[in-house]
Amino acid sequence: MPAPRGKLTDLPELSAYVIAHAAGYAWGYLVNPMIFRSLAEQGHRDHLLLAAVLLSIAVAGVVLLLFLVLRKAMSGTSAPLAPAHAPIAPAKFTDLPELGAYVIAHGLGIAWGAIVNPLIFRSLLAQGHRDYLMLTSFSISIAVSVVVLLIFLFLRRAMTIAGAPTLSPPARR
Repeated sequence: MPAPRGKLTDLPELSAYVIAHAAGYAWGYLVNPMIFRSLAEQGHRDHLLLAAVLLSIAVAGVVLLLFLVLRKAMSGTSAPLAPAHAPIAPAKFTDLPELGAYVIAHGLGIAWGAIVNPLIFRSLLAQGHRDYLMLTSFSISIAVSVVVLLIFLFLRRAMTIAGAPTLSPPARR
């Protein structure tokens, strides 16, 4: 159920993406600190990065499902009505190119979070900017979400075009 033909995306899809990712970030800012604090108190400091990556993967999976459900719910019946005798093709929930694009794009976002974010935060802490950690984290999250969305949209389009059947020239008689 990718975007309408000829478009990269549409408003219902963007709305579904933003709402689903806002829910994922709400989880990240409200629940993850409690999980990490508990792990640190139990002496598992060496495993915090692994826990962060695993939590990111789990949340990305839940956000994907939420995105797909919201997109389907928000898409409504915007398509023109077909004649009553015409068969109605069922709308696809998703397809393999879309799932592949999502996994690659979000994998890149998770890699950014595991590799680059710690460097940024260590630098801020070393420079004594502890007060800017939450604002920086929130800003980076929004920026990475926008970049991941763009990667997802362009990859999905490229994978859909690559997977489309090619038209062969008419046979000569």
